[in-house]
Parts: sequence; C-alpha cells; structure tokens
Amino acid sequence: MRAPYSSVTNRVLRKWNNWGQITGVRYKLFRISEALSLKVQHIRVVDGVAKHLRVIGKGNKERQVPLPESFGRVLALSLVGKNNEDYVFAKKPGGKPPGPHATRAYLKKLIDKAGIEKKVTPHKLRHTYATRLLEKDVQLVDIQALLGHESIATTQIYTHAGQERLSKLVADI
Repeated sequence: MRAPYSSVTNRVLRKWNNWGQITGVRYKLFRISEALSLKVQHIRVVDGVAKHLRVIGKGNKERQVPLPESFGRVLALSLVGKNNEDYVFAKKPGGKPPGPHATRAYLKKLIDKAGIEKKVTPHKLRHTYATRLLEKDVQLVDIQALLGHESIATTQIYTHAGQERLSKLVADI
C-alpha cells in the first residue's frame, strides 16, 4: 500500500537516526548545492546547541536559517572534533562532501528503507516543507527568506496547496 504524499516527510524522518535527521535538514531547507557546501564555520553553536546556519545560496547570496533546539543539539553533537573548514556532510574530517548524485542516491536508500513507494526527490521534500510552513500560517515572505528565494513569485508557487485547503474548507460548509 502506498503512503499518502502528505505523510512522506514525516515517515522518512521517523525512520532516520541522528545522521539521517541532519541530512533531513539538507533536503528540506536547502538546495543540494547549498547543503553540500555547508562548512562547520557556517553554524553558530551556543551552549552545545546549533542556533542557526549561514547558507550561501544562488548568486552567492547569504541567508541565516534558524534551527529548532532539538535538532540544534543533534547537529552540534555531530560537529564535535571537526575543524571550522570541514564540510558538515563530509564522510570523514577534512574530506569533501558527497556529490549531488550520491546525495540523491542516499535519499532514495532512506525512502526505500522507510517503505515509501512514491518517488521522492530532495526538491519534493523542500516543496513539502514550504507547503507545511504555509499550512501553519507562516507568512510567505518568511518562507521566501528561509528557502532563499530571490523573488516572492517563486515562493508563491506553494500557495496552490493553501488554495486547495481553502477550497476543501468551503466545500464542507
């Protein structure tokens, strides 16, 4: 039986270990290129908790991404023993991060392990994340900032899900 698409992200995240949780953030918040270029020096850790990330996005534009405390604790632990110049997602200290193809293959492995039959891509997870934020009444301009969209028009693509939700509400009256 196929899992409904709306539950894909939650099912994947429940199956992951701490490393999987860390990689989950790269699929939800970042473009693959942004995640793979993330270095330890881009993470602000305070009292053992990663508070936010400095992401260098398209066009070499920088944005700050806040992190939930529970995730920040896991991320901070994963950084212990790494140097500031180390890539966060490198397999070994001082090493290079995996390439985009290996990253997609790793996501596919996690999806398969979770028993999800739908096709899930890093971009679909990013889209799902943005849609969930919108459903939680997060302002479009805030979603734009979190995802690093230059234009609000790009972010407005996610409003179709909000429109579908509103249509259902009206239909039920």
